[in-house]
Amino acid sequence: MFHLLAGILAAAGVAGSQPVTDYDEQEAPDAEVGRACKTLQAPGGKTAHVCRTWYAIGGGSYRGTWDTSRYSAGSYLQGNADGRIYNLTWDGSYRGVRRFVMRLCNARTRKCAATWW
Repeated sequence: MFHLLAGILAAAGVAGSQPVTDYDEQEAPDAEVGRACKTLQAPGGKTAHVCRTWYAIGGGSYRGTWDTSRYSAGSYLQGNADGRIYNLTWDGSYRGVRRFVMRLCNARTRKCAATWW
């Protein structure tokens, strides 16, 4: 099951703890658009401190990474890449998407934060 999910995420340009294999080190290293960190909150008092980077790669698309330094037990991340929703690992990367946002969810209740970041 995990390999199937990993294949779906890789095909969409979203990867968990595995690097995206089509990343080209020669792509404009000075095209970093930003880096930000935020403590996300989910229903039931769950929190996670997540940092993200994003780089413009042309044509309105981006690549980037995320990592989580601390998180509440019983929580998980969801990502939205161009309107497709995925459950994410605590760190990973994405590539070739126009919009990538995340939110935190409570694993017990399956309820997620209403807002995406």
